[in-house]
Amino acid sequence: MTENSNVFHPPYVVRFPFDKPLGLRYALIDSNGNLVREPNLLNVHNFTPNRKGGFITAAQDLNGQWGYLDQNGRWLIEPTLEDARIFGKEGMARFKKEGLWGYVDVNGEINIPPCFQEALPFRAGLAAVRLHDGYAYIDSVGQAVIEGPFAEVGFFSPIGLAAVKKRGDSAVGIIDRKGEMVVAPQFTDVRMYTSDGIAPAKMGKLWGLIDAQGNWIVKPTYSHIEEFNEEGLAFFSDHTNSMKMRNGYLNTKGDVVFEGTSISDQIVCGLAKGDGHYGGSLGFFDQTGTMVIPAQYAWADRFHECGASVVLRNDQWGILKMDGQFLEMPYLEPLTDNEGWVLGYYSGKGIAPFLIRQGEVVYVDADGREVCRLRVEETDHPQEGVLRLFNADGRIVWQNEGEQAPFLVESPFFCKQPAQHFGDIQFWEGDIAATAQALLDAEPKNFYPYAWYERDVYDLSEEDEDDLDEYKKRGAMEVLASTYVSEEHYGYYHFLDEWESKAFERYFTVIADRLSDSFGDPLPDTSIMLRWGDKNMSKAWEVNGKYLVLEWFSQYGDGDFVHQLWLAAGYREDLVCDEEDDEDEYSTNNEGTHENSKIFDLNQFDRLMKEAQSHMDEQEYDEVLDLIFQMEELASNSTDVDIMHMSSIYDLKRYALNELGRVEEALETCREAIASINKRILFDFRLEHNQPRQTLRACHNMLARELMEHASTKEECLTAWEHVKACFKVVSPIEGEAVLEYFYDTRALVLLKLSEYDPNEKAKAFAFLQRMQTMGSHYLRDEPRLTRAINSVEYQAFLKSSHEEDSEYVQPVHETAMEALIRYRKAYETLSQFNSLVEKEFGPIISLSFREDMIAKAEDRLGFTLPDTFRQFMLGSGLVDGLRPELLPPIKIQGMVSLITELWAEHRRFEELLTQEERQWLEVHCLICGLSQIDGDSHEYMYFTPEKGFGTFIYNKDNWDEFEENVLRPLLAQEIPVESFDQVFSRKVTDQISRMREIATFS
Repeated sequence: MTENSNVFHPPYVVRFPFDKPLGLRYALIDSNGNLVREPNLLNVHNFTPNRKGGFITAAQDLNGQWGYLDQNGRWLIEPTLEDARIFGKEGMARFKKEGLWGYVDVNGEINIPPCFQEALPFRAGLAAVRLHDGYAYIDSVGQAVIEGPFAEVGFFSPIGLAAVKKRGDSAVGIIDRKGEMVVAPQFTDVRMYTSDGIAPAKMGKLWGLIDAQGNWIVKPTYSHIEEFNEEGLAFFSDHTNSMKMRNGYLNTKGDVVFEGTSISDQIVCGLAKGDGHYGGSLGFFDQTGTMVIPAQYAWADRFHECGASVVLRNDQWGILKMDGQFLEMPYLEPLTDNEGWVLGYYSGKGIAPFLIRQGEVVYVDADGREVCRLRVEETDHPQEGVLRLFNADGRIVWQNEGEQAPFLVESPFFCKQPAQHFGDIQFWEGDIAATAQALLDAEPKNFYPYAWYERDVYDLSEEDEDDLDEYKKRGAMEVLASTYVSEEHYGYYHFLDEWESKAFERYFTVIADRLSDSFGDPLPDTSIMLRWGDKNMSKAWEVNGKYLVLEWFSQYGDGDFVHQLWLAAGYREDLVCDEEDDEDEYSTNNEGTHENSKIFDLNQFDRLMKEAQSHMDEQEYDEVLDLIFQMEELASNSTDVDIMHMSSIYDLKRYALNELGRVEEALETCREAIASINKRILFDFRLEHNQPRQTLRACHNMLARELMEHASTKEECLTAWEHVKACFKVVSPIEGEAVLEYFYDTRALVLLKLSEYDPNEKAKAFAFLQRMQTMGSHYLRDEPRLTRAINSVEYQAFLKSSHEEDSEYVQPVHETAMEALIRYRKAYETLSQFNSLVEKEFGPIISLSFREDMIAKAEDRLGFTLPDTFRQFMLGSGLVDGLRPELLPPIKIQGMVSLITELWAEHRRFEELLTQEERQWLEVHCLICGLSQIDGDSHEYMYFTPEKGFGTFIYNKDNWDEFEENVLRPLLAQEIPVESFDQVFSRKVTDQISRMREIATFS
């Protein structure tokens, strides 16, 4: 049954899942679900407007041949082509016929006959094509205007430049529209230029930005930079530092507009998907880097040009609109392809398929309106069904008739049904007690509970003998249910672990209750596990001398995981490997459920650590080691030990071993610690990650020191220097540079030792000694080798020659915040001219023009001018990490909080009493030097007012009036203490300049 309809906009595409040999087919429908073309297409590209008010697209027929269709589903170019591509912005598309490529226009007319071995899209009126001897460029009528021949080619840009590699050359250069080389070959790769003459360029393995003359705007410091998009932004990724991998977008000035750990590489409808500050939930950024749609989604597809995205929020699937409106969809889940990837709006070219139930799919448009349904319905024959397409009015517009091939029934991928988990659905829907009794009555045989493989449990032929000795059991066993989630799926759908765990927990609970109905209560004090994993639960029943065991087994691998539900029967001694070990391995809860007790005992760890610290203070290092070994055993028996605790163990162990003279063991501990911690991502603003950083610094320092002391060649010194550099890179903004001062002596000694083999390194060593002398480092007094170095004639001569150079970086006695900022900018620009490592280390944090623009926009939005002191603070953003705590008393602050989000959400009356300016100004005070939460778990706040100075207040809902009077109102009248602010700011700038000079000089 078919029905045609006039279509005045691009048709939608509906997916028909036929079984082999037909496979997937696609049909075209209009906005009301009426059929435009039957499901007789293998592929359909996006529709493009033609010049006659209609649309055109490339499509593939059932014979695998390509052609071009109009909006009514009629062939404009018959399917006789070997390949056909989408149309570009210049109204041309490539096609292939008889092995050669040509071009067709949006009216379906062949503009350039197929005569090229390869063809690229048109850009700026030119397209690159490959002839027999290389690439050339042609114009819109197919005439060669730049003959080349070239070995590699790029797209021409609006300013008339393109990247090419000549035959025989090893580097890429830039040509103009005349074919003349305007920038000599020197790059590994260059992407297309923007209209203002900026292009991503690659040198070696790293990417940067160049101008039209080939000069570096941003030095090559990024792992990858994509072509600039229409918004003037280029996606970048930076994996050069495995401890801090970054993704985000650059503008044409090289400024990082926004970044995160999970940023989409595409901006659609002006929005880019990205994570919050620490990953996890997803939201959407606009082109300015503002997260305009808050990060509250467990999963989100990128936006489609129709203005909608498929998202998951609070375990509910729905549609997200560009304005942030969330439309809950009353369906089971979004439809996925046969590999488990959400199809979304891209598959339907503007409509998204959702699974209502197994065998029924609904397509919705960007507003959530149902356009059509595809449903499997039963017929008079129980073993047969019919596939029907219904339009928006519920009328059948197509159904499979006659002798067409059978179709596949669409099934859930996320919300799996029991039939998808259970090998035999009768284990769930039938009499599980009968299955259990059959196992109890079965003749005992050897079996093996496989963790990862779906194999016959009685087939032991392929297993290793050691594994068999450990896990082989005897009795009878059934694998009731199982699921496996791959690394690719788990990495993309983080919520799957929770969803699958809930399903198996339900299966375990229900089946255990059914077994208890038949065999009585489970044994309360008997723990039997067929095999232990990362998470196990089991219950056991004694039946006529045999044991019946129900086990939920979970195992997590390198990014993937498996859940299994097992039921086994046998004699106790045949089901456990070692009874004594088994009792230690597992514990029993009050419900008779046996769980593997592999949970890290934090209380025991804290007790051992305190005892070890006490012995450390008394220099009783043998006792310290005994306690360390107990902590290591505690950690090895646990699956959830945190890197923070492991790093504490490593740090204590390497120190104790070194003090006992067991140097090689101490160094091996350092290497083990570095390898272990480097596998983890340490976040900059998480206080709990400071301990692993501290351990990394100490380990690298110990290795550097020991290597330096025994170095007899320059190469050995350089190895020590690599550890020094690694040590000095491990510092977060919330730690501050002061944590590195403990390792200055090792750095200076390694540089001096290196200069013995390479005199050119002497200046670096002396420059660092000069910095230590300026800071008054005690190491110059306590370390004899450093004392001799600074008293040498050579060093004194160095000081005289470098005095004039250093004067411009010295902190003035009196300096305002703005003067300090100007001094910083001058130093930053000077240093970044000759060393790209400065920019790599600090990024474009001093782009004043960008920050001034952002402040101006904020002021326009607020309707008033921000105070000068706050302006200065904003302009110095990036310089002053750790500044705010220094304005507060010496109390350990674990996190600054926003008054608005933390308190006003509970008591909006106060917010309603304030003007917009007052609300903004109170927020400013809270963020700079006002209200701070003392720790993340309590409601105790620290505040500062001119009258009372610093104080604390415990807030609860019952004492709001007192809180408002004593804390909030005084904060509104407060002014930032300008003098102390300027002094702290000036010192911070000086410290930052010193670090920049150090990086530029020593890296």
